[in-house]
Amino acid sequence: MSAPETKPPTYPEVIARLLRPLNSPISIDILVDQILAARPSQARKPRQAALEQIRQAEGDLLVRPDPKTILSLRLAFQGARFRLRLQRETVNTGLLEIENTLQSYLPRRFPLERIEFDDNDDHLVSFGFKAVNQRVETFFGVSNLTQLHVNLSYWFRSQKMSPKDHILFTILDWESGIFRMERESSSAHRPTQLKERNRQFAEIIWNQLEQSSDEVLYLRKAVPTAYALLPDKGGCPPDHWLFVIEEDGRMESDGWDVHYRDGRLSMLEVMKREASGERVSAEPQLFTPKQGQMVYRLKAELAYNPKIWRVIEIQGKQNLADLDSTLREAFSHDFFDHLGGFWKLVRRGGRKKERYREIDLGTVYPLNQGGEGVEMAIAAIGLQIGDKIKYVYDFGDWIDHILTLESIEEPLPMVKYPHEVVRNQPQYVNCANCQKKGKETVAKWVCLTCSNKAGLEVVLCKNCADQHADDHELDEILY
Repeated sequence: MSAPETKPPTYPEVIARLLRPLNSPISIDILVDQILAARPSQARKPRQAALEQIRQAEGDLLVRPDPKTILSLRLAFQGARFRLRLQRETVNTGLLEIENTLQSYLPRRFPLERIEFDDNDDHLVSFGFKAVNQRVETFFGVSNLTQLHVNLSYWFRSQKMSPKDHILFTILDWESGIFRMERESSSAHRPTQLKERNRQFAEIIWNQLEQSSDEVLYLRKAVPTAYALLPDKGGCPPDHWLFVIEEDGRMESDGWDVHYRDGRLSMLEVMKREASGERVSAEPQLFTPKQGQMVYRLKAELAYNPKIWRVIEIQGKQNLADLDSTLREAFSHDFFDHLGGFWKLVRRGGRKKERYREIDLGTVYPLNQGGEGVEMAIAAIGLQIGDKIKYVYDFGDWIDHILTLESIEEPLPMVKYPHEVVRNQPQYVNCANCQKKGKETVAKWVCLTCSNKAGLEVVLCKNCADQHADDHELDEILY
């Protein structure tokens, strides 16, 4: 009887086994070689396949402090320190919530009941577990939430803890969930040094977010990478990562990811804000009467054809509805239907290729002058010369325009704003029907129906378009 076939190890199993004995970083090229030796790949590009497996393991098994180096999560977290600020209720009851506090500093799916705490003398801290039920407000209504707490009453009393004190945690054994706990009395706080440590920690996470392929950073990747890159990991502990991110002001976290505070909202977040009456788009900035009088000169280009552009001048006190109306006229868009939308484009760092993230400024619906854009003044957007705005006409066809602020100038007397200042020199094309008759007439329309059949653009002058088949779809040519 033949022996049963054994299944080959999975890639995560192979990577975990290769990382386990390491006590220092390893080159990504060496790890790729080891992965392919342990589990030969049948892929057409085996090294690319191994690199993809490494990418998928980031945040669960390893981090990449730089593009060429791999560090296991065990080493990234080993000796990492953070502090926890205390609430009066925590000190009075001795109950410390640990799911949100410690889970992100532990291996994925680590059983919290196996956590251990040591004190400064390497003695085991005695504690118990308690599940605490709380009624919390959610988007779907009031619900009961059960969170696991540890009862540290005895240790709090022995340390004479006060609400102004901090608990300092040090990760002694990441895989086994062993932490050292220390009391830092309020008199021992060093606010200047702590502020600098929090700034360093936040800057590392911010740089990761800026370098991410999209506008979201996986939390389990962000935190260990920050510790791997933090100068003097064992020095003055920064605050808990959540406190650092919230205090930084540029970022926020939902417990799973880190994203830009002023960035694109998820559909659930949009629904939550709408239900609570909160503003969905960006909050307008305050501006002075002088700024309201200033004239903003914007060059607007069609994103799909930058050779078609218009220069618009608009005063700071005028709003996005005024800008929307001027752009519709300048680009011959419909005045009576279709939404218009505006987004401020903010340059993202971290990569050579120019990338932007979008901050929603609001929509404009011309039929009833509705939408958030009617409330947003140009001066309230906070534009500097060179800044860009994206304008979309018709959310069905999604016609993109890119607006670049060229200057901010004093208004001219007797000039009515907003208005178009100048436009590109038109590159006219001649009517296809008239050309067949030996005449040159500027084409005004393109027949989409004929163009689809012929495989090339069929353009018509006004007279030929008027005589064209009634059931054919015509679209005006923009010059």
